[in-house]
Amino acid sequence: MTMINTTDYSRALYELAQETGAEDTILEEMKTVCHIFAENPAYVALLDTPAVAKAQRLSLLDESFSTLSPYHLNFLKILCEKQGIRQYPACAGGYEDLYDQAHGILRATAITAVKMSQAQVETLTKKLQTMTGKTVQLQNNVDQEILGGVTLRFGGVQLDGSLQSRLEELRQSLKRAIV
Repeated sequence: MTMINTTDYSRALYELAQETGAEDTILEEMKTVCHIFAENPAYVALLDTPAVAKAQRLSLLDESFSTLSPYHLNFLKILCEKQGIRQYPACAGGYEDLYDQAHGILRATAITAVKMSQAQVETLTKKLQTMTGKTVQLQNNVDQEILGGVTLRFGGVQLDGSLQSRLEELRQSLKRAIV
């Protein structure tokens, strides 16, 4: 397997998509391809193996992904030629990051003990938008181990307001106080 610089590859595709007005289309296509690859690891291994002739692997891509935008399909072919198709999800993630930066989007995750109501999601989204000045796309993940409260993750930041973390802080301060 060849190691490719996924950041450079993502940036090249994103800049091409920007020039041609295909940013949104390619972003959605990349999500679909990532899902297909995740569901079919044997297919990904086949596309990445040098045991199958390059022309045959490229033909498989043409057959499977003929509906993709031409630049995206060519991107897949380049990865296939370089035996870097397994790194496609990292490239897709890099592309999405560039898209988000260009469009002022902040993806955030709220981790709670129980599923948040739609009203709670909307309220938290508005607060984050006010705080960051960006369009927030909030996802709610449930983790019963946090007991209560909420842990927020966005843009490399984690704000932990969970009951579990507060109890841990209390436990640590009690340890320090006991002589």
